[in-house]
Amino acid sequence: MATYKKGFKKQTSEQMLLQVIVGIIIAVFAIVAVAFIYDLTVGSREYDDFTHITEYDLVLEQKDADQVPLEDYLVYFYYDDCSACTSIKDDALKIVAKLNKDSQTVFLANTTEMTDEDENQDAFLDDILEDSLLTPTIVVIADGEFEEAVVGADEVMELLEQVKDGTYAPFN
Repeated sequence: MATYKKGFKKQTSEQMLLQVIVGIIIAVFAIVAVAFIYDLTVGSREYDDFTHITEYDLVLEQKDADQVPLEDYLVYFYYDDCSACTSIKDDALKIVAKLNKDSQTVFLANTTEMTDEDENQDAFLDDILEDSLLTPTIVVIADGEFEEAVVGADEVMELLEQVKDGTYAPFN
């Protein structure tokens, strides 16, 4: 192999191509490693990671840490064995986490863990204008008053997307 006057060896085009290919492979491995580490640190979210409401009597009357009534918030009702809830769980909880990042906007309620079902469920259903509580359901409180109840996986996801994007009219 020939050398330059200053002692550097000349590289053939094959050697340069090999170095470029090795560099690309290393870059791809680095990107995959970063994505893998990010996925491990973020992990999947679980229902228990969020604030839950356990009484029907409190769904329409949430307060902040200073006991000031909240004006705009959502209550996401789910059931552990609900197939529709399971189908949207990961996507819904990602949005809930984003919405709750700055302030408490979304509360969760597991229908099997409601402690006042016998005393207050019927009054709650009357308040939200529903005959029964199907899951998944989101109850919307806007300006401190009941706004609407959204039932069904697709409808729940659509509402969460609108709230996340800031296009949900009652919250604007």
